[in-house]
Amino acid sequence: NKVGIVSYGAGIPVCRLKVEDVIHVWKNTDLSLVTNQLGVIERAVLQPDEDVITLGVLAAQRALDKAPLSQLDALYLGTCTNPYDSRASASVILEMLGCGYDAFCADVQFAGKSGTSALQIAYALVASGMSNNALAIGADTINRNTAPGDLTESYAGAGAAALLLGTENVIAQFDASFSCAADVADNIRPQGDRYIRSGMGLGSDKNSIGLEEQTHRAATGLMTKMKLQAGDFDYVVFQQNLVSTPFSLGKGLGFTTAQIEPGIYAQSVGDTGAASPLLGLVNILDRARPGEKILMVSYGFGAGSDAIALTVTPAIEAYQKTNVPLRTL
Repeated sequence: NKVGIVSYGAGIPVCRLKVEDVIHVWKNTDLSLVTNQLGVIERAVLQPDEDVITLGVLAAQRALDKAPLSQLDALYLGTCTNPYDSRASASVILEMLGCGYDAFCADVQFAGKSGTSALQIAYALVASGMSNNALAIGADTINRNTAPGDLTESYAGAGAAALLLGTENVIAQFDASFSCAADVADNIRPQGDRYIRSGMGLGSDKNSIGLEEQTHRAATGLMTKMKLQAGDFDYVVFQQNLVSTPFSLGKGLGFTTAQIEPGIYAQSVGDTGAASPLLGLVNILDRARPGEKILMVSYGFGAGSDAIALTVTPAIEAYQKTNVPLRTL
């Protein structure tokens, strides 16, 4: 049986903060740079009682509402802003969902690619027959873990996405995946430190040895493995810390604006960390047609990248009729 995405959901904070309001306070960067060149207009803002767990639960509930289960066999949470240092948040989410206690369950941590890493684990469990279904969640509260006055504060957001995997009523089939990792201290958050810090000066050099190099390695590695080229995909999703990032990465890999634009959502949410590539995928699945191919490439500081290829199935048409699109949340 083909293995793939059966259902999906998103959890985004309701409140927003204009980029200009943050920059007006600190006066540490040019407003036009962030809004016009980087593409972010506003970002999501957390309420005091919102965190990775509550956002993850919201996304998971929305996914499960469209594909009810009597028993959830596996749940993996990808995050780099866990509210607990050692306690597993995935088990809290499992309990809150009320889908049983006997399940593979763990937190996964690899910065911005934590969500796609959780997705790969979930896929492996279902494809191997170890579980009938698996829920992968990517969630982060980047704004709560960004220092006041930091140059990235104006576009540090929060959000979650949940993807339910199975073998029945699959709406997007997994075709292949490829991953890479390297030791690059582009961003760091040492033990006991609340805030994510830059491990080196901001600029093109930092991006080139981390974000760009790892994303390029994973994307080209997967396309070589599948004997495909950029033009063989209908859509491509990249890490979206900024709106400008996917366009820059895509151009370097030979993708067009038409392939990149359908997955863009960060202009009104900001950087959602581990949820970022998954939310981009959700945005595409809201409009994709049967037979279309999607390439998703994540990036996690530290550094590493996951590339995942999917093909949309005919089941997407019935799913979309009752689905609430991401852009309306």
